[in-house]
Amino acid sequence: MGAQQKAAIGKRVDVPSVEADMAYFEARLSLADLAPDTSYQRAQIKTYQTLGKLLAETLERLRLPAKGEAGGSQR
Repeated sequence: MGAQQKAAIGKRVDVPSVEADMAYFEARLSLADLAPDTSYQRAQIKTYQTLGKLLAETLERLRLPAKGEAGGSQR
């Protein structure tokens, strides 16, 4: 991925939007977990769990540069 593509992605993805997405998937997961009696519902649960993990990783990556900048230069 080129620097231009990374910059474009960085502009579109921010911490509040990822946090909102995580809250949405957590809510959907809590509703789906109540009665996973069909294969569709089980697939939904697995999908929401996977998306939640991916969003958590993305959120962690987004927060790391902010911590590094606040601490001054790193060597």
